[in-house]
Amino acid sequence: MEKKESRTKKFFSSAYRKALEFLHRPWFYDNKFLITLSVICSVVLWAVLATNVSPVETKTIASVPITVNTSTIKETFGLDFVEVISPESLKELKMDITVSGRKYVLSQLTADDFSGIATANKSISRPGSYDLTVTITCNNPMLDVTIENNSQQIYVKFDRFVEREFTVSNVVGIGATVPQDSDLIMGTPYSNVTNVTVYGPETEVSQIASITVCANVNKEMSEGETFSGEVLFFNEAGDAIRLNNVTVKADTSEPVSVTIPIKASKEHKVGVTFKNAPKNFDVSKLPIKISPSTITITGSPDAFNNNENSTYNAGEIDLSKLSNKSNKFVFDLSLSTGLEAEENVTSITVTINLSEYDIKKLNVTSAESEFNITNYTGTRKVEFKTTSLKNIRIIGPSYVVSKLSPENIVIEADMTGKETVTGSCTVNASIYVKNRSNCWAIGTYEIEVKIG
Repeated sequence: MEKKESRTKKFFSSAYRKALEFLHRPWFYDNKFLITLSVICSVVLWAVLATNVSPVETKTIASVPITVNTSTIKETFGLDFVEVISPESLKELKMDITVSGRKYVLSQLTADDFSGIATANKSISRPGSYDLTVTITCNNPMLDVTIENNSQQIYVKFDRFVEREFTVSNVVGIGATVPQDSDLIMGTPYSNVTNVTVYGPETEVSQIASITVCANVNKEMSEGETFSGEVLFFNEAGDAIRLNNVTVKADTSEPVSVTIPIKASKEHKVGVTFKNAPKNFDVSKLPIKISPSTITITGSPDAFNNNENSTYNAGEIDLSKLSNKSNKFVFDLSLSTGLEAEENVTSITVTINLSEYDIKKLNVTSAESEFNITNYTGTRKVEFKTTSLKNIRIIGPSYVVSKLSPENIVIEADMTGKETVTGSCTVNASIYVKNRSNCWAIGTYEIEVKIG
């Protein structure tokens, strides 16, 4: 026992001497050393106090993410989470929480240190809205913190997601107008989108009955223009519906647009021209009916600049081939590029009713009738070798043709293109009735002449 006490005294005595030696060393009294030692002691003391003595504080952690637990519901019933109905503050599935703990622990915390899980309070087996409970937990169990509001009720919607394709049924430009008192009209708007694929909750997608592409124009237009468009949904009643949980994919990679064409519009009288008509022929006296008698033609202003005629010529009719009965002709509508007829007009019908006209045959000679040379620009002498024509058929109102005689007939030899010809040749003969504008010859006639 005495030996043990002796060893203990020797240990403390040795330690005491070494401590005195340490304290009496010159560098121990150096200011830099003392400052460094003070800082170290302060840090150690602060750490001890912060860990064991500092008071408990609170802190708000914003935007802690919430996950809706849908795995079982999805696998069993094919249902997906759609949206949070209430409270409004959790629409984005982020929640603000209050936590308490030591100050040095709270200073390091962020939203990533916590997570929220929303689980159903009862079985979910069909589309609808349900109450769920959100529970907030700390991701690091080693952190000594307390979550003060770690549970909250939310009301959410579940549904099956479907994908359906729709054809755009209408394209509109709201507020588009053209100047008043002008020939301009607004053409049918069209879009660069013809089909739209909609993906979303079945209860929302099933409400869609039709799709319209719409552009807000609200301006007066004098030429065609393209505007940014928007896809709108309508139900069976024709009411616009707003769907917040669907995604829309158009059949184009370009932004949705609406083009509004501007056209000029003019009404044209419909007429026809006549072939082999005598020089004194009066069309207005012909019993002719044209249907439709007028057409409205629309097209681009540039196309109209190249078509200034006020009368649309449906076609040409050969007078020499008409008979003394009802003559009917149908002409397909033919318009210049960029022009079209309104009211779906595709053809023009022309009826010439000559049932009250008579045909009279006459034999004529140069001694009784007038024989003339026309359209000759050459210098040689031209003489008729044919001096008579038989069975000339003249058509006209019966009260006129009944009184005709060879003295009323004029025969004209058409010398067009014969300037270099020498000798005898056969040319076309034009026949008309003197002083009568409502009679003409039916058939074609030739006459022989001698040149030079």
